[in-house]
Amino acid sequence: MYENPAVFSSKDLSASRRPAQFLMPRIDFSDTGSVERAQRLVRDFGVCGFIVFNGDVDLVRKTTRKLASISEFPLFFGCDVERGLGQRVSGGTLFPFAMAQGAIDDEAILRRQAAITAGEMKYCGLNLAFAPVLDVNTEPLNPIINVRAFSDDPALVSKLGGVFAETMQKEGVLACAKHFPGHGATLEDSHARLPRVEKSLERLMESDLPPFEEAIAKRLHCVMPAHVCFPALDPAGTPATLSEPILRGLLREKLGFSGLVVSDSFRMDALGEGEREDENILAALGFGVDIVLDPRDPEGFLKRQSEDEFFQDPACAESLSRIFYAKKLFASGGKEVPAPDFERNAEHANEISRRSACVLRGGTLSGGKVSVLHFGKEGSDGILDGLCEGLSEKKVTVEKRFRCPETPDLEASSSLVCVLSAAPAAWTENSIVSREMRDYVNSFSSFPGEKILLTFGSPYPAAEFPFFDTVVSLFDSSRAAGRAAAEVLSGERMSTARLPVRIGP
Repeated sequence: MYENPAVFSSKDLSASRRPAQFLMPRIDFSDTGSVERAQRLVRDFGVCGFIVFNGDVDLVRKTTRKLASISEFPLFFGCDVERGLGQRVSGGTLFPFAMAQGAIDDEAILRRQAAITAGEMKYCGLNLAFAPVLDVNTEPLNPIINVRAFSDDPALVSKLGGVFAETMQKEGVLACAKHFPGHGATLEDSHARLPRVEKSLERLMESDLPPFEEAIAKRLHCVMPAHVCFPALDPAGTPATLSEPILRGLLREKLGFSGLVVSDSFRMDALGEGEREDENILAALGFGVDIVLDPRDPEGFLKRQSEDEFFQDPACAESLSRIFYAKKLFASGGKEVPAPDFERNAEHANEISRRSACVLRGGTLSGGKVSVLHFGKEGSDGILDGLCEGLSEKKVTVEKRFRCPETPDLEASSSLVCVLSAAPAAWTENSIVSREMRDYVNSFSSFPGEKILLTFGSPYPAAEFPFFDTVVSLFDSSRAAGRAAAEVLSGERMSTARLPVRIGP
């Protein structure tokens, strides 16, 4: 491992090692050959670093240390940590979706989450956070951003996104804000297809770009462009990842960003299914991306392009300077990081679940008996267990617990509690309630007793069901969130959070 990167310069990089510094392949611990391939990519090519998927804390820590020890240059180890290390690495802390922080709107609580995330990352040898999401979710039916955004209010996203990025970087982890110039208005999932946003530059400057401007003003060092096309910015309809007018014209020249540009995953189908990967990599690097993330065939690309004169171009030298400057700041090793207090960190995440509960309508339970119905695509065992445990502790009897498509007999003396878990996930559209599901839930509108809706994850589907007497929204699917809902319904906890998005007409 290069022990003193503070004196390392990209000029020390040999021509044969140049191409690999522009690539960050994946390590996926669910793939048995992934670590071996990573070692080969370090030894034979000298790649820039890796994006990490799966594994547990101890395995990730062991692997990053091993790869750093055999690398000629400092390595970036990145991870999707919008919700904390536990989003990708088991044993790490998993926080609610970002909209929970929008609901609480407390900078001190957010700084604590960012500091916990940074500490757990550093313990595992990770130094590049693919977070925060700076998208302003202006489209309620957005299938992939949705509750991952802090809010639909540009000012609130600007404030909270800037706080998160600034804190991560003060804690020694490079923050990569995404998805420039904004993925919040899309109706498509860019993992599955190429979305298109029909907004003028003026409208984008009002609604989508302020969070990026705020973060750049706070010395944000890294930005991830969206696999989304913006015809008003690039009439050719090229996705931002491959667009010179967006990356050089808007991001660098107009907004004055001088840091790293790291692409989103090149395995996402918005860029095609891999048949044009070499061409897309070269286009991205040629038009303003500094590091291509998660290519499908990194070894093949580096073998095919090793002698390409493109990598000797002065523009590539500028990218290399940015890469190594960022590595000096964030990938230079340092003191041994003490083991985090994972139990205490988990309790902080649970407290965010509790504090973020938003009462949209109604209030506490009117009776002492409930029937609990779950519907939605997301897993629910933790939610339901926490909810039923919490209600039982408050002397509320859970008479029935059933799931779609069951239609049991219900008594009017028992309140009906409908639980919807819906959250964005790649390639799934899990945050969208289907027509069949809406019809099923609406069939309970004639139930004569008290009707309560609890949403876990996305709050937007609540607009589909106006007949509920009480509606409470939470922003994750944990046992703690279920217990928090029970506390609100029983009157034990008074909700002070405010829904940070507009839903319904």
